[in-house]
Amino acid sequence: MKNIHTSQRGFSLIELLIVVAIIGIIAAIAIPYLERARQASNSASAISSMRTINSSEAAYHSTNGQYATLSELGNANFIADSSLSGGQKSGYTFNVTTATLTNYEAVADPALDPNNAFQHYYCDASGVLRVAVGAGATLASNPIQ
Repeated sequence: MKNIHTSQRGFSLIELLIVVAIIGIIAAIAIPYLERARQASNSASAISSMRTINSSEAAYHSTNGQYATLSELGNANFIADSSLSGGQKSGYTFNVTTATLTNYEAVADPALDPNNAFQHYYCDASGVLRVAVGAGATLASNPIQ
């Protein structure tokens, strides 16, 4: 009589399904945290960009006696970042209006905000950066501390 010894190679279907389920659970827990971290970094970048716009506007005003739009600031090399002078950076859309020679208004709004739950930013010639959640920030919005 012959002994036939069979060895099992690989994984069973049940073992593979368990591994896939564990990976799915870990991903379901991690993805919301990653999304929050991404939005926090985009907001920090928008604040930094708004401060860059404010200092560029102050420098442009002291040189030319008037305020400028984003494209004018970029063309005059007061803003070196081409994506910022183009109006889009880090998931935010930036816009500067110059209604008078003595004031400007800069706003930063999230480019993709389906729930309208992200932070919106506003700054003018006073240099005070303001924030609003869920709607566009204005002069009446809360200042950032």
